[in-house]
Amino acid sequence: MTILLMLCTAAVILLGNQSEQPISPVHEALDSIERAGEDLHAFTADVAYRKDDALLGGGELRTGSMVYDTNPEASPRLAVNFDYRIDLGSNERRAEHKQLIFDGGWLVERDEAARQFIKRQIVRPGDMADPMRLGGPFPLPIGQKREDVLRTFTVTKLDPPPDHFAVPKSEALKLIGLHLVPREGSEESEDWASIDLWYDLATWLPIGVIATEVNGDQRRIRLTKAKLHDVLPEASESLLSIEVPSDGWSVDVQPWVETQDP
Repeated sequence: MTILLMLCTAAVILLGNQSEQPISPVHEALDSIERAGEDLHAFTADVAYRKDDALLGGGELRTGSMVYDTNPEASPRLAVNFDYRIDLGSNERRAEHKQLIFDGGWLVERDEAARQFIKRQIVRPGDMADPMRLGGPFPLPIGQKREDVLRTFTVTKLDPPPDHFAVPKSEALKLIGLHLVPREGSEESEDWASIDLWYDLATWLPIGVIATEVNGDQRRIRLTKAKLHDVLPEASESLLSIEVPSDGWSVDVQPWVETQDP
C-alpha cells in the first residue's frame, strides 16, 4: 500500500507539473494574434510594398495606403491604394496610381493611368476567404487561429534585429517576429519557402512581412500609422467599392469557373 500510495502521489505531482508548464512565446503570440482579430472591426494604414526578383535582380517598390474591414457574415474586405512606384534598378520614382481591392471573393485591379479595370472572382460563390491570410494575395494575417497556423506551418521566434525595410525604426515600438515555414505537402509549400511576420505588441496588428517564394523572389510589406476604427470613415469606405467604372475604361470581368478533374 505504501508503494502504491507513493506511485499515485508521484503521478499527481507529474501531472500537476505538466499542467503548469509555461506556454511557449510562439504559442502565446499566436493566441494573442487570434484574440486581437476577435475584437477588430476595421483599420487603415500607410503601406510600402517591395518586390525583389531573385533571378533577374532589381524589382519595384510601391507606396500608398490600405483599408481593411471585417464582416462576421461575409469575407473581410481589403483595399490597397498605390500612389507611387520606384524602379529598384534605376531608382526612378514616378506617380503611378493603382488599386487592388478584395471584396466577397472578387479581386479587382484598377489602373488609373491605363484606364484599365480587371475584376476576377477568385473564390467559389458562397465561400468565404480572407485576403490577408497566410498564403493569400496580401499576406498580413490578422486573427488567424493558432491551430490553423500550426497545422500548416512550423513556427519559430525571430531573433532581432528585424529587417529594416519591413519594420519601421522606432525606439518606442515593441514587437515580436515569427518565422513560418510551410509544412511539407501543404498547399502553401508549393509557392512559399518561408514567411517572416512582425507584430506590434501594443495592438497585435501586423506591421511587417517578408514572404519568400520557392524561386527566391521576395515580397516585403511595411505598415505605418495604423489606426483602428469601429466604423470606417466615409473616404476609406469609398475605396472598397468594386463597382465597374463608367465609359472610357477597358473592363474585363471574369466570373468564377468551376474546374473539373479529367
